Amino acid sequence: MPVSRQLLKHVSFSFILFTFVVAVTTALIPWGSTIRAVLPDFVALVLFYWCMYQSRRIGIGWAFWLGIVLDIADGNVFGQHALAYCLTAWFVLARHRQLGMFPLWQQALYIGPLLFANQAIMLLVRLATGSAFPGWYIFIGALSGAIFWPLLTLILQLQQRSEKRAEIQS
Repeated sequence: MPVSRQLLKHVSFSFILFTFVVAVTTALIPWGSTIRAVLPDFVALVLFYWCMYQSRRIGIGWAFWLGIVLDIADGNVFGQHALAYCLTAWFVLARHRQLGMFPLWQQALYIGPLLFANQAIMLLVRLATGSAFPGWYIFIGALSGAIFWPLLTLILQLQQRSEKRAEIQS
C-alpha cells in the first residue's frame, strides 16, 4: 500500500513546531548564491506538508506568521513571504483531501507549480517595489522542491510510523 494511504499516528504539536524551526533555520543559513538557487524553499515545503496532513492545526495563519518571520530575518520586502505563503497554502488547504489520496509522485506534480507560484509572487512583489530582476535561475528551487517532496514526506512520516511499529511489537 502506498505511504500516502497509510493511517498515521497523531502528531504532537512539539514535533510540528520542531519541523518549522528546522525549516526556518535551514532557510536562514548563509548559503552561497549558487547553492541557494538550487535549494528548495524548505519553509514552504514543510508548510505545504502540514497543511496537507494536519489541515485542522496548520493553515493560513501559520503561513502568514512564518512569512513574516522570514521577511524580518532576511530583511526582504516586508510581507512578500507572508503573501506568497498565504496564497499557496490556501491552494494546498483547498485540495488537501484529494492530495492525501495521491501517490507521492503525483503530489509532487501539484507541489512543484505551487513552489513556482510562490517564487513568482515574491518576484512580482520585489519588482513592484523597484528591485532589479534577479534572473530566471530563482525558479530552479521550485523544480528541486518538487523532486524533494517525496523524500520530505517520507522523512516527516517516519516519526509517526516508527512509533506505530513500536506499539505493534510490544
